[in-house]
Amino acid sequence: MKLEREALGHYLDTKFNTKVGQAAEAEFEIIGDDIEEMSVELNADTEQVKNILGQTKTRDNGYTPSMDADPFYADPDKKLYAKIRDIAMNRLKGDACKTLMLEVLVEDTEAETHKAWLREVMVKPTSYGGGTEGVNIPFNVSEDGACLEGTVTAESMKTGNPAFTAAA
Repeated sequence: MKLEREALGHYLDTKFNTKVGQAAEAEFEIIGDDIEEMSVELNADTEQVKNILGQTKTRDNGYTPSMDADPFYADPDKKLYAKIRDIAMNRLKGDACKTLMLEVLVEDTEAETHKAWLREVMVKPTSYGGGTEGVNIPFNVSEDGACLEGTVTAESMKTGNPAFTAAA
């Protein structure tokens, strides 16, 4: 049985903590309620080189993952909105744009815990304005630091603010 798209959740820390060690202080809000399609683009960095012997070698330089959240409609009831608005309108940069992203994969809806990854990320709005649907402030999320693998409890998922526990 294949997983439905809703099995993969992306949450951003609305308090904009910047280090994975601050996970206990984070207040996560899920993103995607107005988005029909959203993927983490891994942006694999590989290069193939053919040497003088006619052999092809591949250099693997890893990944530079990013994700576009578009649309993100301005909604003052969302905790994330105030920070996204502030970054866009005040042209913030550097540490002022850093936060934590929690990715949760629910592979078994009956399980008490679910796999999760906590990542240090940079959030950068790409534009603001939009059409008659509402004020749109789409943004890009790119990895910017450490990552921890762990779990979240199914019970904490029900609160809308999943509690992350790092793997041993």
